[in-house]
Amino acid sequence: MVVVALIYEGGPEFLRTPLGGSFLVHESFLYRREKAAGDKVYWTCRDQARMGCRSRAITQGQRVTVMRGHCHPPDLGGLEILRQRERRPGGPEFLKTPLGGSFLVHESFLYRREKAAGEKVYWTCRDQARMGCRSRAITQGQRVMVMRRHCHPPDLGGLEALRQREQFPSPAQREGSGTPQPLEFLRTSLGGKFLVYESFLYRKEKAAGEKVYWMCRDQSRLGCRSRAITQGQQVTVMRSHCHLPDLAGLEALRQRERFPTTAQQEDPENIEHLPKVQLCFTTCSPESQQINGKVKDIKPNSESQ
Repeated sequence: MVVVALIYEGGPEFLRTPLGGSFLVHESFLYRREKAAGDKVYWTCRDQARMGCRSRAITQGQRVTVMRGHCHPPDLGGLEILRQRERRPGGPEFLKTPLGGSFLVHESFLYRREKAAGEKVYWTCRDQARMGCRSRAITQGQRVMVMRRHCHPPDLGGLEALRQREQFPSPAQREGSGTPQPLEFLRTSLGGKFLVYESFLYRKEKAAGEKVYWMCRDQSRLGCRSRAITQGQQVTVMRSHCHLPDLAGLEALRQRERFPTTAQQEDPENIEHLPKVQLCFTTCSPESQQINGKVKDIKPNSESQ
């Protein structure tokens, strides 16, 4: 067993847990308080349950004693999030969902509102259905309590897209005195249409009355199950995407729309066709036109009979 004792001049570092307790920070590892006995406080590795880590620590005044090494690297991302929250305490962050509801943002994870009871609001992880994540959260005023850890990393791309939409709403979302701005559509390579919404591309699936149904362009390639319905200028999205938007592909489509190639600019009605006789001369070899040293007049089949 490895025993390491260190004495800190300014005292060990402590951070608040989401439930209001304390974490001990030692060499970038997080320890959860277990018990106290006299002036000694006993700590267990935060990842004891999830990863079976058996590292322990004891604090006594300014002194930290560690028993056993860790079986995993430190969670530097999670540590930084806790430090950021400590430096900038404030109320929870909320973002609008595509359907007009609310997401709770906590430690870069997104939670969907489940129910309310008195002052408490209950939330489930946004990826509960897609990934089976059982993380839950409860908000009560400015306080956020989290039950169960997530089984996946946070969707930083999706979170940034939601924050961007909050700051810079799309033309279809803006409310003005006039009529809403049109939705964005781009042509596919085969002449169909893509719906562009929040930088994602949707392929037309079917139409029923005023409603048009769309499915994610990457359904076949990535198995994405996101769907969208357009009705006039309104867009309704079902299911979130399992991938980031293809910004490079979107920009390429927009460029093609703005600067079509020469082949795309040609109008088939304006192509000049050669006369039938002249066309025949250009396609027949000189040998086939020479009979007994003379050029025989070539006529279309319909006239030669």
